Amino acid sequence: MMDRIKLFIKKDYMKSFFICFIIAFLSFLPFVIKGEGFFVLTNDFNDQQIPFTIGLHNALLDSGISGFSWDIDLGTSTMDGFSFYELGSPFFWLSMLFPANAFPYIVAWLFMLKFSFAGLISCLYLRRFVKDSKWAILGSVLYAFSGFSLVNLVFYHFHDAICFFPLLLIGLERLKEKKDYPFFIFTVFLNCIINYFFFVGEVVFLVIYYLCRFGRKDIKGMLVDAVKCVLCGILGVGMAAFVFIPNIIFISGNPRTGQFGGILSMLRTSLPEYMYILKTLLLPADPMTSISAVYTTRFSSHGFYLPMIGLVLVIAYVVRKKDWLSKLIVYLAVASFIPLLSDLFYMYSAAQMRWWYMFTLMAALASVRMLEEPDVKSIKLGTGIYISLIAAFVIVINVLNRLNVQGLDWISNPKRFYTYVVLTVIGALVTCRIATGEQIKWKAVTFNVTIFALGIMFATMFVYKTCDWMGYQAYKQRYQVATQLELPSNQYRLNDTMNLISMTAHVAGFTNQSSTDTNSIRDFEALFDYYAEVVGMPKNDVPGVAELLAGKYYFAFEQVPGLCVAEYDTDMGKVYLMEREACPIGFAVDSYITKDDLMSMDLNQRGIALLDSAVLDADSLTKEIKADLPRCAPADIDLDKSISDYVNEHLDGAVLGFNKDGHGMSCVTAYDKDTYVYFSVPYDAGWSAYADDKQLDIIESGGMMMVKVPAGEHTVRFDYYTPGLKVGLVISGICILIFLVFTFYKQNGKMK
Repeated sequence: MMDRIKLFIKKDYMKSFFICFIIAFLSFLPFVIKGEGFFVLTNDFNDQQIPFTIGLHNALLDSGISGFSWDIDLGTSTMDGFSFYELGSPFFWLSMLFPANAFPYIVAWLFMLKFSFAGLISCLYLRRFVKDSKWAILGSVLYAFSGFSLVNLVFYHFHDAICFFPLLLIGLERLKEKKDYPFFIFTVFLNCIINYFFFVGEVVFLVIYYLCRFGRKDIKGMLVDAVKCVLCGILGVGMAAFVFIPNIIFISGNPRTGQFGGILSMLRTSLPEYMYILKTLLLPADPMTSISAVYTTRFSSHGFYLPMIGLVLVIAYVVRKKDWLSKLIVYLAVASFIPLLSDLFYMYSAAQMRWWYMFTLMAALASVRMLEEPDVKSIKLGTGIYISLIAAFVIVINVLNRLNVQGLDWISNPKRFYTYVVLTVIGALVTCRIATGEQIKWKAVTFNVTIFALGIMFATMFVYKTCDWMGYQAYKQRYQVATQLELPSNQYRLNDTMNLISMTAHVAGFTNQSSTDTNSIRDFEALFDYYAEVVGMPKNDVPGVAELLAGKYYFAFEQVPGLCVAEYDTDMGKVYLMEREACPIGFAVDSYITKDDLMSMDLNQRGIALLDSAVLDADSLTKEIKADLPRCAPADIDLDKSISDYVNEHLDGAVLGFNKDGHGMSCVTAYDKDTYVYFSVPYDAGWSAYADDKQLDIIESGGMMMVKVPAGEHTVRFDYYTPGLKVGLVISGICILIFLVFTFYKQNGKMK
C-alpha cells in the first residue's frame, strides 16, 4: 500500500500539484498569519467573494437551488444570483463541510487548492505534447501562476475556470485520439456546471482550437467529425440544463448583457486600450486597484505574463514553428487587439480579456515545447524581439506621458513600472541563457520560475492588501457584528449597503455590489435615472426611497438614546443597531401614478410620489385597476406632506403576521374591502401568489410587486420557484440517462 502511495506521489501531475501548492502556501501564509487566520484581500474579494460564498451557503440551507435569497440587494433568485459566482464550484461544495461564517478562515486554504489543481489538471493536458513529462510540470507552473491568475486574485471564483478548462481540452484530445466520447461529454458537462459565463468563452475557444488543431482539406470528413463533437457537446450541456437553462433565461433579460456594436466600430479601440493590452502582454500584471501605467485603477482581467519566461519562448516558438499551435497563438494575439474578435468569446458582452487564461495555457505549451526541443537561433531571436518590444513600449509610453496625450497620466507609478520592466528583462535574459546552454537543466529552470512566481504573487497580494478601501480591523469588526446580528422584525430591511453584513447575518438589506441581482431591480432603479453594471443605487440618496423599501435598521458607533435596539461587542468596541422610520414590506395603496407621470417629476420628488401612489406602466394598467384605483397626477402629490406622515399611514395599512424564508413570504390581510397591497420585493416570473387557496394576479409596480386581495381575513402566500428550473431538471434527467446508457454500451464494446 505504501509503495503505491509513493508511486502516486511521484507522478508528474502530483509533482505539479505539490509545487503549485508550495508556491501558493508560501504566498498566502504571511497574510494568513498576520490576520490570525482571517484572510481578506481587497475590494471585490472582500465585498463580493467572501459574502457571496456565505450567502450561497445560507441560501442553499434555506431552500436549495430553487428558492429566493433575500440577501442579494432587495432579493434575487438563488440560482440566478449565485450561479455566476460559486454554485457549481467543487471548492464551494467543499466549503459546505464547514459552518457558513467560517469561510474567511478557510478561503486562503481553498485558494491554495485552486492553484494546486490548476497545476495538476494543466499538467495532464500539457504532458500530451511533450516527450518528457517533467516539462509539463514546468508548464503547469507557468499556467497556474500566469499574470491572469495573479491579477484575478480579487475574483476568487474565476479560478474555478482556470482549474478545469484544461480538462475540456483533454476531453477533445481523447475524443479525437481514442473516440472517447463519454469523457468529452463529461468535461463539457463539468465546465458548463462550474460557470456558465466562462463556459461560453470556452466553447468559442474550443471551436477555434479545433479548426487550428484538427482542420484538414477533407471538408466532408471534417464536417462529419465536427457534427459528432457538437452532438457530444449538446448532450453535455443538456446534462447541465438544470443550471444552464435558468441562467440563460435570466441573462436574456439582463440589461447588462452586451450588445454587438457593429463591425466597423469593433475593428478598432482607443489608444489607451491598445497600450494597456500591450503592457499586460509584455509585463507582469499590475493589481487592478493600483496600476502603474496607462490606467490607475481598472477592474478588468488583463493579465498574461508567464513567470520569468514572459514571451521569450512563445515568440521563439512562433518564429521557428509553423504548426497548429503557432497559428493559434498568432490568432489569439491578434484577437486581443480587435474587439470584434476578442468580445466574441463572451457573445459581445465586454470580454475584458477574461478569456486570456486559455491564451496563457497555449503560451505555456509553446514555451515548454521550445525548452524540450530548443533552437538556439530562434530563442536568441525571440529574446531580442521581446526586449525590443519592451524597449519600444517604454519609449512610446514616455513620449505619451511627456506630451500629456489625451490628458492622461500615462505612468502613474514610475517606481513599480520600471521595477516590472527591469524584472521582465532580467527574466528574459535568464531564460535565454538557460535555454541556449549546452544542456538545459529542468531543475534549474523550474527553480528559477518558482522563485519568480512566488515573488510576483507575493508582491501582487501585498499591493492588493495595501490598496484596500477599508482596513482589516474595520472589516473584521463588521464581520463580527454580522455574525451576531438579528433584526427585531423581518418585515424590514437593514439600511446598509455592505454585502458582508447582510449575507453574513443572513438578513434582508440594501446590498449594492452584485453583477447578478434580479433584472427587475434595474427597472426600479431606472425610475430614478440610475444605471450601473455592478453597483446598486444608493437607496438613501433620493428622499423617500429608503423608507419605501423598508430600510428601518442601521448601524452606529455611538449610541443615540431612544433609537438603539441592540448593541454588539467587537474587538474594536461596541457597535449599536439603531432604527428609523420606514414602511413595512407589504402595505395597502389607494391610488396609482403612471410611469410617464412619475418620470416627468423632479428626481428628488419621485421617492415621495411612490410613497403616495403605486407606479404602473401602460402594460400593467387594466380596466379593473383603472376602475378600482384613482389616478394620481404629479400635481396631486402633496409634496409638503412629510415622509414621516406617509410612513405612519402605511403602518396603519400594513399586512399582519409577515414572515419570509427561502421559498417566499406570507402574511395575513384583514381589510374591510378589496385592497391593493404593495410589496417592496423585486418582481420575477418565478413568483406566484395566493390568498388562501385562490391564486392572485401579480402586478408589476416599478420593478416591485402588487396584488389585489379580497376583503376580510386571508392568509396571503408568495411562493418562489426559479423559472426554467423544472424544464432544466427534466432535460438534465433525460440527458444523463442517455449518457449513462451510451457509456455502458460504449464500454461494453457494443458501440464503436
